[in-house]
Amino acid sequence: MDAEQFEEVRRLRELELRKRLFAQQVLSAEAFERLANIRAANGELYEQIIELLLALKQAGRLQGRLSDGEFRKLLERVIPAKRETKITRK
Repeated sequence: MDAEQFEEVRRLRELELRKRLFAQQVLSAEAFERLANIRAANGELYEQIIELLLALKQAGRLQGRLSDGEFRKLLERVIPAKRETKITRK
């Protein structure tokens, strides 16, 4: 690994740490745990949620920490409801 690649890896790790610290500041412990589960299951969705939380914070729409219930309500608005699949026999 050359110096440029090392620097890129270091920069990405620092960015991820900043995201994690930000999420811990705006979410309750339970909500943060829910976000960690989302990150493990779907990294792209995790990134979208972090961006949304950051935008809400910058707009002044986040006052204090979001409880798990408030965070779940936010997720319900962001994540489209799963369609129910019905299997029928012919």
